[in-house]
Amino acid sequence: MILAFSILIFLAVVVATVGFIMHRSGEGARELQGRLRDLAKKTRELPGPRVERDKRYSVIPWLDDLLRRINVAQGLEMLLYKAGMSMRVGVLLLLIAAFGMGGYFFGIIAFHRAPPAMLFMLLLGPLPYFYVRYRKHQRMKAFSTEFPDSLDLLVSALRAGLSFSAAMQIVAEESPEPVRGEFAITVEEQSLGLDFRESLVNLTRRVDSLDLRFFVTAIVLQRETGGNLAEILENTSRLIRDRFRILGDIQTFTAQGRLTGAILFCLPACIGLFMFIMTPDYFKPMMTSEAGRAALWFAGGLQLTGALIIRKIVNIKV
Repeated sequence: MILAFSILIFLAVVVATVGFIMHRSGEGARELQGRLRDLAKKTRELPGPRVERDKRYSVIPWLDDLLRRINVAQGLEMLLYKAGMSMRVGVLLLLIAAFGMGGYFFGIIAFHRAPPAMLFMLLLGPLPYFYVRYRKHQRMKAFSTEFPDSLDLLVSALRAGLSFSAAMQIVAEESPEPVRGEFAITVEEQSLGLDFRESLVNLTRRVDSLDLRFFVTAIVLQRETGGNLAEILENTSRLIRDRFRILGDIQTFTAQGRLTGAILFCLPACIGLFMFIMTPDYFKPMMTSEAGRAALWFAGGLQLTGALIIRKIVNIKV
């Protein structure tokens, strides 16, 4: 009964915190939308358009001030953008804190000891951050997959006699996401008067892709030295496709090593968990005695070291 009551209290606190933040975010969005409507009504009276971006890390003032004083907030904001998520940095940090508190309470309730509670807090706390990194990896992978086809579309538009800006506009309209959105931002920046080189550099900052850096480097060099831009981009597209082919071959050749590493990493933990569930009295000395706990920590360190070594072997850069 006490366990269920404690869990309900914790869930209520987490839901109330996140709900309050989302409600405040909704109020901010509605207020900003109202200001935009008022601004649209006064467009004829203004000398020119004025566009401002909401640069707050959180809708909570004190949390926004705190995040501006530390250096990780800007990196987290860029990480959330690359992941394609509209979440604010403050919400992400509160979710990390909520998951950490949940892990700590679970450890206290289940084991009635501080060390297991701290361990569960360290394990569950970073889960929102790792989820954002997973979303970012998936989005960047989708961009790299669609980018060669978009580059071929750009080359075709250039060979048809269009200017580079018009060809970029076609890519921004016809390519699938996330290529379309990123190129649309670049085209919009150029139309607003941003320097051509700076807009392309901003594109490389928003997207973590080595192929995109090849593309931007080729464009910048062609602007400085001259040459057939369509032919340069066609060669760049061929280079990118060759890299994908080599990466596929590497994934095939290293499949056995990656599978071996996964089995060697998971097998001891699964066997230990199985023994703990099936024969708790037999496994109990490993948890209660000092020598048993030291052996478990030592084995865990060796497992982690072996996994990192195998990952270094199979992770071949191209």
